[in-house]
Amino acid sequence: MGMNKALLVFIVASGFLLFIYANSSVFNRHLVQKDAPERLAAAAAAALVHHNHQHHHKPHEGKHRNGTGSENGTSDIAASKLKRVKYVSKGTNDTEYNIFLIYTKESQNLILHSQLELFLRSLLKYSTIELHLHIITDEQSERSAEELIKQQIERFHRTAFYTLYDVRDCAEKISDIVHGMMPLFNYRSGSYYSDALFLLSLGLHRIVDRNMRRAILIDCDVVFRASVKELFDQFELFAPDQLFGLAPELTPVYRHVLSRYRMNNPQTIFGSPYYMDKLPEQSDVLPASANEVSHSMKAAASSEIRRHGYPGLNSGVVMLHLDRIRRSRLYEEIIKESTVKNMADKYSFQGHLGDQDFYTLMGFEFPGLIYRLDCVWNRQLCTWWREHGYSDIFDRYFHCEGTVKIYHGNCNTRAPE
Repeated sequence: MGMNKALLVFIVASGFLLFIYANSSVFNRHLVQKDAPERLAAAAAAALVHHNHQHHHKPHEGKHRNGTGSENGTSDIAASKLKRVKYVSKGTNDTEYNIFLIYTKESQNLILHSQLELFLRSLLKYSTIELHLHIITDEQSERSAEELIKQQIERFHRTAFYTLYDVRDCAEKISDIVHGMMPLFNYRSGSYYSDALFLLSLGLHRIVDRNMRRAILIDCDVVFRASVKELFDQFELFAPDQLFGLAPELTPVYRHVLSRYRMNNPQTIFGSPYYMDKLPEQSDVLPASANEVSHSMKAAASSEIRRHGYPGLNSGVVMLHLDRIRRSRLYEEIIKESTVKNMADKYSFQGHLGDQDFYTLMGFEFPGLIYRLDCVWNRQLCTWWREHGYSDIFDRYFHCEGTVKIYHGNCNTRAPE
């Protein structure tokens, strides 16, 4: 009997231990099942990131922060509307309407975010075409730029492509241009325009895909009042030799910069308002000094130039005929350090506005290379020079005739929506 009792106790104890073990295993199995969806989701997301990195170009290699979650790189927010892709020429890509923006150092510019938001909102509001946005940016600004693009694309139910470029990589590709021009078109070391990004447009043809034929670089502080397609249509009006399209500067900044040259050459139109009081005679157009007469200056005596003064050019909107720029041997000579220095010395020119200064000089010395975009496509709003010594003549420069297509809120001026 004693042995039977002992055996019975052993059996009961074993059953109890088995029951505890079984329940423990069930409990652990439930935990695993509860965690499984999250782990599987994380694994799947990692696999998608790896897949997309292999099959789609990402400007910041090894990084994937735009929240894409499908094999074609489309956004989860607007799967069929927004695509982050490497540029490919028309036929594979749906658009040749390439718009470039520079969006960097967001944390150091408190209004840059709101400017880009307004830019995108007005661009998409009036747009009648599918666009490809090209954003030159940095690590600290990239995520914010992408989020703004996604929000506005979703808001207006548009279709758009976009590509991001690392500003450092871009700057390296134009280092020779920057080296030659920085001393001439920079107010002082460390100034706002001293950064290489303010000369990027001069070498954009080196940065972008070689199959890209046309592009427009636009400042973030502009507001559209018409479809950007109308602006792209201006390319069809370019003469065969014209490489760039820019609108006139609407302030007397270059009258100021060229004060010494104008004093020595009182008949020059360089630095004069775009809308002149009278049509100058042939002799008024050419420089007074005989050794300044060149083929390019004679071209300035064309009927188109005679109808207007030459206040300089504004680079808030720059149209680039990229395929022509790549083929132009003349342009390659012009951007060399020696040529730029000769132009600057000739006009006693010390600028501070980056690429805008170069375009202004080139537009006077080689007018046949630049298409004169109407001021309605870059209606600047800055009035700084009115309060700084030019109040008596400011309105002559500030005047712009016609229905405004693009407002440019330079000098942190709020552009009308």
